[in-house]
Amino acid sequence: MHHAPAVSFPLGRSRFLAVLLFAVWLTGTSVVALWCAQQAHFGWRQGLGVVALVVGALLALRWWRLQREGVLHWDGESWQACFVGLTVTGRVSVHLDLQRQLWLRLYSSAPASDHWLWLERDANPHAWRDLRRAVYSRASDVIADASTARTPP
Repeated sequence: MHHAPAVSFPLGRSRFLAVLLFAVWLTGTSVVALWCAQQAHFGWRQGLGVVALVVGALLALRWWRLQREGVLHWDGESWQACFVGLTVTGRVSVHLDLQRQLWLRLYSSAPASDHWLWLERDANPHAWRDLRRAVYSRASDVIADASTARTPP
């Protein structure tokens, strides 16, 4: 069985992600604006829609600004994200794959310390294929299963 190669990939804020979040928010704003324009009067439901847009925009902006700079490492057996002053080890799962962008969640063994990571091919085009191989590799699951498997008597 072949294992995915060791790889390191840079982490940080993404301009593409900012544009994507803005496009989603703009679409929602357009829908709410059209909905409000079709109503005879501006009621509490429309007000709630506007509040949801504002809260959504603030949460998306906050989440984007909290994206940390660092490096994601795969050593062939485990994942490690190294940020300034913080190193997190765990396993990753893919939540969105756009071929040139990946949205991953790094699950840590420490409670409440999972990290959402947005990675883009443009950050390191030479390591992109190795990163994708590692993300989709089941090597860590196979190793974990083998270490916990019982030998027959």
